Amino acid sequence: MLNETGSFGTNSIHSPGVGLHQRHKERIQNKLEQFLPAAEARETATQVYDLAVDVDEEIGRILKDPLVGRLYEYDGRFFTPRGTRLFHTAFDGLHILKSLKDSILETFFRGREKRVAIRWLMEELGKHALVAKIRRMNWEESGTLSIVPKDVLDEIIKDIGGRRRLTEAGPPPMSPEEQAFFQSYEEEMDPSRRHQ
Repeated sequence: MLNETGSFGTNSIHSPGVGLHQRHKERIQNKLEQFLPAAEARETATQVYDLAVDVDEEIGRILKDPLVGRLYEYDGRFFTPRGTRLFHTAFDGLHILKSLKDSILETFFRGREKRVAIRWLMEELGKHALVAKIRRMNWEESGTLSIVPKDVLDEIIKDIGGRRRLTEAGPPPMSPEEQAFFQSYEEEMDPSRRHQ
């Protein structure tokens, strides 16, 4: 998890009243109180905070592998392979919390029924959690930070190539049963074929 300095370390930020995460949780809760009763604002801010902590745990598991540090630079938002301009998006918990500026929270809540707004907010934040989890799982299982591992991409490309070849070859010939079935429709559409 991120420590007070903003870098990943072994210090937990999960204790109440400590750390940047907690301060952002309180800021978010204060803003949510404009749209929700105090208890519901507190509960929603806690859900957001817990999601951020879960994301930090996933990212932390990736960063514990020394190979990741040798291959990638991580700034809390992107894993960038060293020496390239490519990147893998993976917001850490702190950046997720920071992204929830007052104007963003207003977008979710202003003019919407509160349950719809809360669900929408949590679904959007859940996408970050899912990305972090998938990147962690793929790193541990396949040594890649890609959302879709290379072997799966290779299979997809192979399958697409096979389908393209089948399409270029044209449809397979119809069986006698299929020909008999469609013959009446063809005659209906083209009266000149009725007496063949």
